[in-house]
Amino acid sequence: MTDKSGGPLVYVALGGAGEIGMNCYLYGLGEAAERRWIMVDLGVGFGDMERAPGVELVFPDLDFINGERDSLEGIFLTHGHEDHIGAVAHLWNRLKVPVYARAFTAELLRKKLAEAGLDPLIVNQVSVGDHVQAGGFSVEWRPVNHSIPEASLLVIRTKAGTVVHTGDFKMDPDPQVGDPFEMDDLHGLGDEGVMAVACDSTNVFLPGESRSEASVIENIRKLIEAAPRAVAATTFASNVVRLRTLALAAVDAGRSVVIAGRAMRRMIETAVLTGQIDDFPKVVPDDEIGDIPRENLFYLVTGSQGEGRATMARIAQGMHPTVKLSEGDTVLFSSKTIPGNERGVARVYNMLSEQGVRVIDGDMEHIHVSGHARSGDLRRVYEALKPQVALPMHGEHRHLVEHARLAKEWGVPEALIAPNGTIVRLDGNRRGTVDHVETGRVYLDGRAHVGAYDGVIRDRLKMARNGLIAVSVVVDADGDLVADPMIQCHGAPKDGPDWKAPLEELIAKAVDDALEGAPRKAKRTDDDVEQLASRAARTVAVRYWGKKPVMSVMVTRLED
Repeated sequence: MTDKSGGPLVYVALGGAGEIGMNCYLYGLGEAAERRWIMVDLGVGFGDMERAPGVELVFPDLDFINGERDSLEGIFLTHGHEDHIGAVAHLWNRLKVPVYARAFTAELLRKKLAEAGLDPLIVNQVSVGDHVQAGGFSVEWRPVNHSIPEASLLVIRTKAGTVVHTGDFKMDPDPQVGDPFEMDDLHGLGDEGVMAVACDSTNVFLPGESRSEASVIENIRKLIEAAPRAVAATTFASNVVRLRTLALAAVDAGRSVVIAGRAMRRMIETAVLTGQIDDFPKVVPDDEIGDIPRENLFYLVTGSQGEGRATMARIAQGMHPTVKLSEGDTVLFSSKTIPGNERGVARVYNMLSEQGVRVIDGDMEHIHVSGHARSGDLRRVYEALKPQVALPMHGEHRHLVEHARLAKEWGVPEALIAPNGTIVRLDGNRRGTVDHVETGRVYLDGRAHVGAYDGVIRDRLKMARNGLIAVSVVVDADGDLVADPMIQCHGAPKDGPDWKAPLEELIAKAVDDALEGAPRKAKRTDDDVEQLASRAARTVAVRYWGKKPVMSVMVTRLED
């Protein structure tokens, strides 16, 4: 169905607005009852032990658009980072709509789909300048620079007006891979007429303009040349340009390149396959490492964010099967630490330091540049596009607010702050918030999808903070014990000051006393017995331990 009214044109984020990561944006065209939608990006977030222990990935909650699935025209991807494409293979079965992406992103996604048992052919490959008609939307890809090949902004044209969705971007006159940023493209779009710009807010607090990838080459080369023994370097596996820079610098210094990390190897192979790079140096296989003198070794390693299971952490722990670092070796962290990962990264730094390995990062030497635009770059975008509306996205709430403030300062007539779930109208004379929808997150817990309100993560956090006490009682038909209670305490101390017995024994006695002392009518049902046992166990835990643990009571009733 094609919208014929020319509006209204609305926007709502299901993820990525009010947070960094888990990007998922919707544009809708038409009156609510007949509105058609397109989705831009469908990414993941990552679990952490403080907020979601045991969780591998975090997805945007798609309940809203699932209810509108018959009105969804397609998914349009800006680039191949996990926080923009990582949820497609996990959630596509709920949507079952066409997916569109440029070659590099499409190839990455096809591999993910195949691993998930889905048909890789659901991805439609597009090129720069292609226009995809999706209902009342016409979507065009334009190239931008970022820390992954083939990043794109989307030009979304409708009868109601044109929206430019920047995706993640920076302005790099010498990106090393891909084309330099072309301001003429933006000026051309501005002359055509742009209603709204949905714009990356990640580095809005940083003044000035982003630095070029070319600016780190000489420093990286000097550090590798000066290193007396083996050198290892880590960065984001998707930053193919930086991987190329590091590898070429190593070869120039007379070193052999070894890749340690499946994700990094896959990214490089995909970049070569899709023609992004054609000069990546020869890589030495693992079984030849022992034949190369240490002063001639250079390792490219995954794990720049201190992830416990990644290659760099395993090397730091001395647990990697082929890569060993020792006193006199050097490690380059050519990346930025994502907020929240500081502890993990510092732990790896210290483990390496204890082994006599020198660690150099971007705060010590100029060996990293961001893939996101600074405020000076954002100003140039707005001056070129001359939009009527600024729509900050891809940032925490404070980023969105600052971005909106600056956009107004730069002359944009209206700036809308629309965190996740806020539906805003972009066209007409009544721009602004028109509705709200429920948004949230879904956790990938092992192989299961767990809702934020299902209680699973809440219970796991309670157990992590307060431990677990399991009580098993066997009673007869009247609710009287026929065996001693069985108690197991998990995450609890066994003994404490002035305790008359171990905690498990104290709890067992309390449960025994509670059930033996209770009248028959108070033990008629299993629920009654469970409440008596739980209350007795918790009372003991609070009195002696000072904690309120999670209680698990199992009642077995033996009937005559």
